[in-house]
Amino acid sequence: MNNKIIFILSFFIWSSIQLQAQNKLNYRVTYKLTYKLDSTDLESSKSEIMWLFANKNSSLFLSRGVALKDSVTKNIDKSMIGTESWKRKIKSTKTEFNYRIFKNKPDNKVGYGIKLLSDKLYYPETLDQIKWEIQSEVKEVSGYEVQKATTSFGGRDFIAWFTPEIPLSDGPYKFAGLPGLILELQDIEAEYVFDFGGFEELANPLEYEIFPEKYKEVKKKELLDLLSTYENDPISYVNNYVGEGGKVIRIGLEGEEKKDYLRKHRAELAKKNNPIELEK
Repeated sequence: MNNKIIFILSFFIWSSIQLQAQNKLNYRVTYKLTYKLDSTDLESSKSEIMWLFANKNSSLFLSRGVALKDSVTKNIDKSMIGTESWKRKIKSTKTEFNYRIFKNKPDNKVGYGIKLLSDKLYYPETLDQIKWEIQSEVKEVSGYEVQKATTSFGGRDFIAWFTPEIPLSDGPYKFAGLPGLILELQDIEAEYVFDFGGFEELANPLEYEIFPEKYKEVKKKELLDLLSTYENDPISYVNNYVGEGGKVIRIGLEGEEKKDYLRKHRAELAKKNNPIELEK
């Protein structure tokens, strides 16, 4: 066997090992996100539990609601539909944050992914777009010594507290790149506050492909425009949607009934005017 063949075989073996390692996210970090979606009512806030599944090279960040929705969809029992147990499960999947954030550190890549009906889309960015300034200030969070770091991103200024005691260069949302795990993160106006809720090694690692082949890569503007179109008039979007194999869905709201629904829907949508990234 000549050296060229040996090199090619070695490359494929190494690639396979790297992919398997990348697919197994064996740590889970829990954050409580307290947020203010309505800039006209900053006295009011809501909160959700968010999860970061990670290993040394890759991670997946999503809301607990999205994770539970994936589980319910994957393990659906048609006989349970409509029961009280089913209704409780569906209620637990409610979330304001339907995105998934994929990070691949060796490739310096972060992706913002969504599921829109049967379409799975994401736009890519670079991880090093976030530039940190590490400060000397330290404190303790849940028994970990953490150090302060600051950055500006998406039109906001952020303060992070990270710990080198957990050597995962990661954190909530798109934030990563510090010499340790981010335990706390907030913008200086405290409109998005991520509080540390726990760190655990999973007995059964989450198997997840980063980046998922089933997600189609699109430009950021294309994805955001598509989301805007859907959110502005979901009925028309669904009724004009053609899925795989020519599959169509029909929502039977017409005339005044449709107008009334859209009026209420858009009034609610108008209150969601304060995203974590003010600049897109």
